[in-house]
Amino acid sequence: MEPAIYKFGGLRIASAFPLFGLQVCRNETEAQCDVVIRCASIPEGAASASAKFLEGQYSERVVLLDYPAVGRFLLRAGKEIVMDLAASSNDDEVRAYLLGSVFGALCHQRGITPLHASAIDVADGCVAFVGASGAGKSTLVAALAQRGHEVISDDECFLQLGTSGDAQAWPGISRIWLWDDSMTVLGFEGAGVERELHGYKKYLAPVRSPQNPTQSRPLRRVYQLNRVPHGVAEVTRLRGADAVEVLMQNVYPPSLAHHPDYQSHVFLVCAATARGVPVFRFDRPWNFAFFDQGIELLENHLQDTF
Repeated sequence: MEPAIYKFGGLRIASAFPLFGLQVCRNETEAQCDVVIRCASIPEGAASASAKFLEGQYSERVVLLDYPAVGRFLLRAGKEIVMDLAASSNDDEVRAYLLGSVFGALCHQRGITPLHASAIDVADGCVAFVGASGAGKSTLVAALAQRGHEVISDDECFLQLGTSGDAQAWPGISRIWLWDDSMTVLGFEGAGVERELHGYKKYLAPVRSPQNPTQSRPLRRVYQLNRVPHGVAEVTRLRGADAVEVLMQNVYPPSLAHHPDYQSHVFLVCAATARGVPVFRFDRPWNFAFFDQGIELLENHLQDTF
């Protein structure tokens, strides 16, 4: 099967394995690509470990990731991903890992900083929302999409510093995964809704494709989502080390981001981003009865700061 050419995170990718949800590049060849993805057997010892981490190991410019139910992924110098898939693997599962933690690890090899964030377009740039898993990033951007905002990423976007040291963000995947309670509250139902794998009550909610889905944007704001048990929604500016720490905590995947071989570059990008991009903490009650109140506060804050 001939590989298709896709664009993701600012990179051209050749892959015979279909990468649904990514922009397809027409009239381009594999020779023009930055990354090639292929399926092949990965022999034992393909990455003689100089360091180990939760999902695998690496040596110099080679990273080996091992997900027993899905497969093994060998990353070479940020240019090649070899997939040795488990017999029981499912294509949708493979895609989820490939475009998530595997591509995130490859980005570190190339000096790109993957941020665990959902993002929307704003005037002359984009805004990223970070937070721990379960903080409500996807629910928030889905609600903003219903109010006319263009979603450029759900769960992951990619940071690079421009020539003047400004933070540029490349879009991720704009399709949004939502838990069933969020689907109910937001009113997503009917045509276009898909059930996720693993038996979880999580669904793929369709949203409008953004303009220029393969182009980077200046990062204009970062909001850290913080669940509070009660009270009212509130936005607070973070400065200095607190702002840098928020970014550092949300670089993906954390097992590589905090390893000494990559940490210095991650810190450089996060510190430069925090110097030029305002970082805020967005406290909001984790109660759908107060959801609209929080969204209105956020939209007003966005309007006041642009």
